[in-house]
Amino acid sequence: MKILKFSSLLIAGAILSACATTPAEKAAQQKQLLDTQVSLAQQCNPKTAELMAQLPAAQNLPEAEKTAFEKAYVKQVNNPVFQACYKMAWTSYKEQNQLEIARMQAWDAENAWDWDNGFFYNDPWAFNIYD
Repeated sequence: MKILKFSSLLIAGAILSACATTPAEKAAQQKQLLDTQVSLAQQCNPKTAELMAQLPAAQNLPEAEKTAFEKAYVKQVNNPVFQACYKMAWTSYKEQNQLEIARMQAWDAENAWDWDNGFFYNDPWAFNIYD
């Protein structure tokens, strides 16, 4: 009985650790998100996009340069025209992704019929258990 409990605990731990994201994966996700944000900001204001791209490296700057960078960044990002443009770009990006997902789901539903009606399981590739 102890072996069963221990093995079930071990399997549960293995499944949970397999599902956890590693620090490298988290860093890659953050970099991908930053790249997306920079590319969307590039459509609105190249200078702001450049500041956004420099944001992770700005944490390592000396205090005086860091303060100047933050001041310039806040000034660029808080511009109402930039905010409106960036919001439109972000909304457009999300809607394009949703449209692509809908297209893939429609394609999947359309082609699922071929599998359901036996198109791929009839002669000459038949695997009929009823024959």
